[in-house]
Amino acid sequence: DILISCFTAETQTFTSAALCASSLVTLLNAKCLALLPKLVKPLLTTLKSSNENQRQISNEKSQSDTILQSIRLIQLSTLRALVAVAERIPQFFVPYVETLLGPNVLPAACLRNSHSEEDIAVNNTAERLDHAIATQTPVRQLIPILSKATSKCLKSGSDKEEIWRESLIIFKILKVAITSSSRVDLAPLAGKIINSLVQAYSFDCKVEAMCELLSVANDTMLSMVMKLSEAQLRPLYAKLRQWRGDLDQSSSDSDSVRKRNAFWSLSAAMSKELRSIFLPCLSTVVGDIIKELEFAASCLCVASKSSRGNKRQRLLLDGDSNTYSATGPLQSLLLCLEYSLKADAHDGGNWIRNDEGERYRKILQPLGKLLIASIPQDCFIMPPLEEDSKPISAYVRLIQGVGTEDHGNVVSCLTSLAAAAGNEQLWKPLNHTLLETCGDERRSEVRKSGVKCLLSIIHTLGEEYMVLLPECLPVLSELLEDEDEDIAALAKQCVQQGEELLGESLEDSLR
Repeated sequence: DILISCFTAETQTFTSAALCASSLVTLLNAKCLALLPKLVKPLLTTLKSSNENQRQISNEKSQSDTILQSIRLIQLSTLRALVAVAERIPQFFVPYVETLLGPNVLPAACLRNSHSEEDIAVNNTAERLDHAIATQTPVRQLIPILSKATSKCLKSGSDKEEIWRESLIIFKILKVAITSSSRVDLAPLAGKIINSLVQAYSFDCKVEAMCELLSVANDTMLSMVMKLSEAQLRPLYAKLRQWRGDLDQSSSDSDSVRKRNAFWSLSAAMSKELRSIFLPCLSTVVGDIIKELEFAASCLCVASKSSRGNKRQRLLLDGDSNTYSATGPLQSLLLCLEYSLKADAHDGGNWIRNDEGERYRKILQPLGKLLIASIPQDCFIMPPLEEDSKPISAYVRLIQGVGTEDHGNVVSCLTSLAAAAGNEQLWKPLNHTLLETCGDERRSEVRKSGVKCLLSIIHTLGEEYMVLLPECLPVLSELLEDEDEDIAALAKQCVQQGEELLGESLEDSLR
């Protein structure tokens, strides 16, 4: 009745009663157990009803502000009462946690806004209740409940329905619960945790929603990985690789694309966090890395070769699903490689120089080809461009790394590859690829990618790379006169950097 009429007096009566209940629980603790069911069940029903009512009226204009303010008061007082129970007598709150984490209750998106002071107060109280549940509830009881809750959110909602967003809150609670638990307590529950995360990785939604879900799921997975030993990490990674499946170049199955993208996204997160510890795991999927890069290069470089591509390759560029099959997992893979190569460079580069440099050469070949790729403009690239931002082509973002420095791009990956390689013999084929790219007469953006990558490598390697500068000077001399001012400026920076490192002028060599 309060929610329907939203009479000020009735709202105040309810909120006062809820706040009084909160104070009594705080004072009495276990002495209030007899009345706990009569208190908590109505609170849960009220919270769900208020959330559902807020969703229904949020788009209405007439009197919506007054009604929303009343609902906010009800939500805040209800949450405070539940916080008191969860913090003071957590062992007796467990039977109510499953209902509390159900759809449109605590994980509801309407409790997580920050548009006004009232919204912030509700959000802070909801987060306090999240933390109390995650840290006070025994993990052997909590994780099965969280697993069931995420399953409900992801099975019952699509990306058009906001119900899937509630799983983000549940995963955050799961992350805190894992972090605050011991390795011994988590061991028998690992299966349930993995199953919940795999369900998130497989969720069918738009790319924007997938990226948001992947970020939270990866953070949760990492919290569990940090509890594992190296010996336990490898079989876990092998199982995830088996779940991902093999790359089928003749198919554009969306489920396969989602799994590949999730796998490389998680691998990038692990590589960033674990650094060289993760390299033995990555060694088990080097063949997969090469196949993914070759597939992307074969699809995306066809347009640059015009009619020389075969019919199947040209078809791969037609249609959003097939294009995404090549580009969808690519950025996550590039980021994974970049982090791993940086870690390898820090440890001396032994990983990439494996098999007398064969691993290096197999990765360099398709990676270098991507410099001349044609990236569809509708290809989704992280981070999403803001509506009012200056338009930037997909090629510039994915290949040159403009605005994607923290999300994966070809130039950054090639720079890390050069740093890890660490010797002249391995640098020579890379340098040759860059000089060929700098000489592309058809596309200025390709020339710019080549000289930008060259400048990045010179900045990173410094004096060590100067042994190859004589090979670069004829091409740089031509680029200094390029009609594109940006390319000429980048070439000038390369020359200036070389002069600083060598301590002498290169003017005579450029004639």
